[in-house]
Amino acid sequence: MFFAALLVIAVILVGGPVNAAKVETAGGASSYGQPDELSVESGVTAMTSRADGSGYWIATSDGTVLNFGAASHFGDMSAVTLNKPVVGMAPTQTGNGYWLVASDGGIFSFGDAVFYGSTGALVLNSPIVDMTASTTGAGYWLVAADGGVFSFGDAVFYGSTGNLVLNRPIVGMLSTRSSLGYWLLADDGGIFTFGDAGFYGSGPGRGFTDPFAGMIPTFDGNGYSLVHSNGQITVFGSSTLTQAASCDLWPVSDMSVSGAGAVLLRTAAEIPSDLPSKDSAALDAAYIQKLISHSQACQTYQSPQFQSLGSPLLEPVKTSGYGWRRHPVWGGLSIHNGIDLIGPNRTSGGAALVVASGTVIAVADLTAYGTTVIVDHGEQIASVYGHLKESMVEPGQEVEVGAALGFVGSTGVSTGAHLHMELWLNGATVDPLPYLVMP
Repeated sequence: MFFAALLVIAVILVGGPVNAAKVETAGGASSYGQPDELSVESGVTAMTSRADGSGYWIATSDGTVLNFGAASHFGDMSAVTLNKPVVGMAPTQTGNGYWLVASDGGIFSFGDAVFYGSTGALVLNSPIVDMTASTTGAGYWLVAADGGVFSFGDAVFYGSTGNLVLNRPIVGMLSTRSSLGYWLLADDGGIFTFGDAGFYGSGPGRGFTDPFAGMIPTFDGNGYSLVHSNGQITVFGSSTLTQAASCDLWPVSDMSVSGAGAVLLRTAAEIPSDLPSKDSAALDAAYIQKLISHSQACQTYQSPQFQSLGSPLLEPVKTSGYGWRRHPVWGGLSIHNGIDLIGPNRTSGGAALVVASGTVIAVADLTAYGTTVIVDHGEQIASVYGHLKESMVEPGQEVEVGAALGFVGSTGVSTGAHLHMELWLNGATVDPLPYLVMP
């Protein structure tokens, strides 16, 4: 049955993930439109705004540039096959041009943007992840995931973290308004300052553990706000720009300073597309965790009572418990984030039943979990049902406790028909059994 499951996975992976993106604003910034799905088919990777906040650009991985508001289109790389994907962009001070940067540091300039150099001919230790321009528009900096900084034109090198071992990768870079320094932002909210960039606090220093996507400086240079991937904006120093997290499946992947506020770019979480391996379950679990944590970001956690949830099968028989176990396919010890159930007399058990009322937030075909339904029950409680033969529900559908979600199957990495069921509380898995009322 395992090899049949591999065949199913191969068919599913041909289509690849659906790329989508949307824009939202914070701090009084204006929205000038949303990208359509066809235009961003290759995947949205970056955005930037006119300094006066009158428009913005969005770039895709293949170098296509979409323009909104007063931001004019000055050209793009859509007619050229790039060696590496575009990962960042920056506007000129006039708003009459922009640069695109690829992950190998290749630079493409349009409008009044001038080419001052690139790292395209170098062998980098880590890929380029972002760029920022000097206030004169006569230079720019590139930053790599390891914090290596490369300066061109009148952009001066003030230091980097390239010789340090970072806990988390760098995801963003921002110049001070004087261009006499810059900040580097790690995805855990870690802040590294160089030149006249002041340090006013960091994500880890405030106890945050969720990912970050960008930062917004104050006009006086005495503070900044950090943008979380869930849309929350946290102030540091003299900054007053703040915003609560929102319940949205799509994380904030990039942002741009726009006047006194910011424009946030949300992109759909990428479905894991790895071939089946011993790591597939962990990759699927990370994807599920991202969906659940972002869709419940605005909720307040309330722990459910023991034996307050229904049964996921009419007559469940447990075949594998929660916690560490020897993997039935790959061997070796691995964490099992849920429980496995079948029906009586080694039957599949019929339909998977939702254990509490809620909203279906995702139906996904995953490498290890197979056809999977994820249900949000509110109060940061969610349940997951994997290896289904097929789904009977759709994302956004309201379901009542005991409703059928799909027939038990053996999709994904599986040794036979069974239901893999997980319970997520406050963003992490727990053993579901104490919370379930089993017949």
